[in-house]
Amino acid sequence: MNYEENRDPQSFVRALARGLSLIEALGNQPNGKTLSELALQASLDRATARRLLMTLNTLGYVRHEDGRYQLAPRALSLGYAYLSSLPFWEVAQPLMARLSAQVRESCSAATLDGPYVVYVARIRSNPHIVDVTRTVGSRVPAYCTSLGRVLLADQPETAQRELLAQLPPKALTPYTETDIESLLGILRQVRDQGWSLVDQELELRLRSLAVPVTAGGDKVVAALNISIPDNRGDADAMLKTFLEPLEHTAAQLGTALRARESA
Repeated sequence: MNYEENRDPQSFVRALARGLSLIEALGNQPNGKTLSELALQASLDRATARRLLMTLNTLGYVRHEDGRYQLAPRALSLGYAYLSSLPFWEVAQPLMARLSAQVRESCSAATLDGPYVVYVARIRSNPHIVDVTRTVGSRVPAYCTSLGRVLLADQPETAQRELLAQLPPKALTPYTETDIESLLGILRQVRDQGWSLVDQELELRLRSLAVPVTAGGDKVVAALNISIPDNRGDADAMLKTFLEPLEHTAAQLGTALRARESA
């Protein structure tokens, strides 16, 4: 999204926006990118991109090795600054850990960021297994995930259409629903029933069930889910086993958040 198009010229700092765009461009790039690649992706000329990258390097957010730029460990502070500002993060961790121990499966919490969901908390059922595909800060499409459908379902239909238009649905697996009208119908059903079950639409052999987390004014502030491999039970079995514990934990979390807001 080009935020400069809607900027207020009196308050918009272009250099800051461009620096942040370079940081975003380096996300999910373990091998880094060259100056030319970054300049092209951020729609900058090479000289401007180079000055910004040198500044980020001096500040410790970016490192430069063998002609390629990569995010440096200090960049983590930007994400954790956001997470630490969320009462959700602090409250969610022990409740999610208890849920994961109870059902012996991994669970995650996420919020909506445009047409994507962003993981803000995650508990692995086996902490010794490193799962690099879904970590705190990861972004995945909302339209084909249980977390995303719960969060989208809370939006007015006009907003749903706008968000789906921002990231046109495409088939990530043979099971991914990509028809807009069908997706809108699914979102209406999710809103009515209060949960979403997605079966292998994001990736093969992965099934997930999500419920909303509500805070003040019954506003949906996040979604909570459990994910399992498809060989651990069909959709009906997943609902029977996990829906009640999920809803109980989401209710506890919502109560804790409301109490924190009123404190």
